[in-house]
Amino acid sequence: MNAESTSPARTPRDNARGVESLLWLAAGAVWAIVALKAWSQTKKFEARKRTWSVSDRLLKQVFPNDIRP
Repeated sequence: MNAESTSPARTPRDNARGVESLLWLAAGAVWAIVALKAWSQTKKFEARKRTWSVSDRLLKQVFPNDIRP
């Protein structure tokens, strides 16, 4: 038997598919990171918005009728 015919040889096409798969995985990882950062920024904004609403409510109690120092 010929040893070359029994062992699978990687062709350039197989190598290209492997590289393409790695690129897709990398792209997916980048999108996941971007999505997490956007989600984090959204949560930070919502927290600030809640802080502002509490601050405004307290200021209205101390300075009614929109009288601000």
